[in-house]
Amino acid sequence: MHILRNGRLIHKKLLILLVVTLLWWIADFALEFTFPTYLEGLGKSYFEIGLLLSIAAGSGLLVDLPMGVLSDKASRRNLMILGLSLMIVSCFMIFYLKLGAVLFISFALWGMAYQIWRVPRDAQFASQTDRFDRGQEYGLDIEMKYIGQSVGAILAGVIISYAGFHGIVSFYGVLLLIGIVVLVVSLKETSKAPISSTIKACSNTSALSSSLKEIKVLGRFGMVLICFAMLFMVWESVLLTFQPLFYGPDVLNIPPELGGLLMASFSIPGIVLSYPAGRMADKYGKRLVLTLGLMIIGASLILFSFSTQISHIFLFALLTSVGWVLSLPALNGLIIDTSIGQKRGCVVGLLDFFMDLGFVLGPLVGGLIAQLFGLKSIFLAIGSIFLASLVLFSLVRQDSKAE
Repeated sequence: MHILRNGRLIHKKLLILLVVTLLWWIADFALEFTFPTYLEGLGKSYFEIGLLLSIAAGSGLLVDLPMGVLSDKASRRNLMILGLSLMIVSCFMIFYLKLGAVLFISFALWGMAYQIWRVPRDAQFASQTDRFDRGQEYGLDIEMKYIGQSVGAILAGVIISYAGFHGIVSFYGVLLLIGIVVLVVSLKETSKAPISSTIKACSNTSALSSSLKEIKVLGRFGMVLICFAMLFMVWESVLLTFQPLFYGPDVLNIPPELGGLLMASFSIPGIVLSYPAGRMADKYGKRLVLTLGLMIIGASLILFSFSTQISHIFLFALLTSVGWVLSLPALNGLIIDTSIGQKRGCVVGLLDFFMDLGFVLGPLVGGLIAQLFGLKSIFLAIGSIFLASLVLFSLVRQDSKAE
């Protein structure tokens, strides 16, 4: 079955994934907007906040490749349901079992659960996309992300003001439960492989090694794209970890509602521009659109770091989002174009592995920079790296199949 959208046909399975993904993004961004202020309230330093969120990303990194293997051999629907369920459990642990090492364990479990959901979801989405409309379909997927992030951040600011952190936990749990119900009712099994075979596949060292060998198939250009994906995740992890602290007394000293709106400013343009950005990538070339996006992100972040007026801060946040929106559909489309055969799970597992490396490095390095030079210096550093990366991108030749 297909659903008509803007003259294009979208497969029903793709539509179901988009609905569940939207619910997850709203819940996730509300939660991640809350993490930094919650941890700061527990007396954690910038570096300690970054360390805890790096632990979450690091634990997710450990399961990326096994989940990629499982996503090709097991029921992706069941894996997604498992991931969403574990995220609910670990969220309650973070906010209600917060003593010493338990907090570290809770963040590690949350990071693993995140990827247990994310890798099979990404693999399922990739398997449902069409090569000739891939930029548009990924643009639509990223549009769901921006809607979720914008709504989640704004709602988080309101919920924190009126219901505190306990309200965030309840909000998160309810939305993920709805997502689980949608998957159970609407999405059919994608594999009937017995659980014993999937466990064996996960524990098979040679299978995991073969996943790593997929890097060679991606080629030099593909590896550059993977590095860009990692850089994007460094930036996103820095945004999620340290931008929520901007509205506090350390920088802007504004109420949580306005802080949520500022965070949403990094996402709002994506609501209306993600799908057109995907069409631009398909029409004018993914590489050209990605280059333009990288330039806008780098320049905007540098200007953001030097801004002192709240209106300018909001403006450059919006422009950063515009660059991000232009870049992601083109980047995702190029990466999938360079993948091989039907091994989408392996390729996505590799991609998420390196993206998680970015999530590990971002909070750690960002926390150290913030501790030494202040919060705004992080954004200056990331913006400079984006601009410098354009030199590398211009030197690497593109494979004919990734045009």
